[in-house]
Amino acid sequence: MDARTLLALLLVLNAVLGLGYRIYRLAKGGPILDVAGQAVLGLLLLGLAWGVASEEAWARWGAFVYALFFAILVMPVWVMGVLIPQRPKAPDYAYTAIYWSALAGILLAALAS
Repeated sequence: MDARTLLALLLVLNAVLGLGYRIYRLAKGGPILDVAGQAVLGLLLLGLAWGVASEEAWARWGAFVYALFFAILVMPVWVMGVLIPQRPKAPDYAYTAIYWSALAGILLAALAS
């Protein structure tokens, strides 16, 4: 699998995983605005994936900026401010580990493609 294909697949994974997790949290009493916000982010990620698959250079750099921003700022703040206070269970840990791993993969694949 080449780096461009991997990059597109990881973007789709984060879009689907993020929305699925927010829907899971909604069923546990989470806020509906999290679902709406994640749906918007998911559409943007799917757009980036389409751009990467279409060999658009801007999409690769957009994916890189997204992954860097989320890995360095968004996810650490989310872990400290949301995940830890909610008394996480196995699905919460699994989501966090997979999402963060995919961010690392997106960073590497964006640089390699």
